[in-house]
Amino acid sequence: MLRTFFGLFLIAHAVAHAGLAAAPIPDDPDPKPGAFFTEVSRSWLFQKLGLDGAVVKKIGIILVILTVLGFIIAGLGGLGISGLNKIWSTAAGLSAGVSLILLILFWHPWLIAGVLIDLGLFLVLFLNKWPV
Repeated sequence: MLRTFFGLFLIAHAVAHAGLAAAPIPDDPDPKPGAFFTEVSRSWLFQKLGLDGAVVKKIGIILVILTVLGFIIAGLGGLGISGLNKIWSTAAGLSAGVSLILLILFWHPWLIAGVLIDLGLFLVLFLNKWPV
């Protein structure tokens, strides 16, 4: 039962990353295309570095794809899917790392929950207390 919950949780975390990339920020006086990016071509760090918006957008999209695919693989492995059940923890750890990079680079205050989830995943994986 707990194993199923964690597998589904990882998949839901993947879906949240994908969904936030397309969802507008409610009640924002200057609405952006997505809460995840606050605008996919904008990053506080990349703006300071002077990177072109098109390059930043490609970086953001690649990071989203890697995060979503990694968490889906981890979730399916957690659910016991043959072949994935041996790599789920590696996929979860790598995805949490990519997710943290993504959330920090394209920061919005709403993303604090995602940061806490990713840090919690690292902690659970590090302590080897994961139930799968």
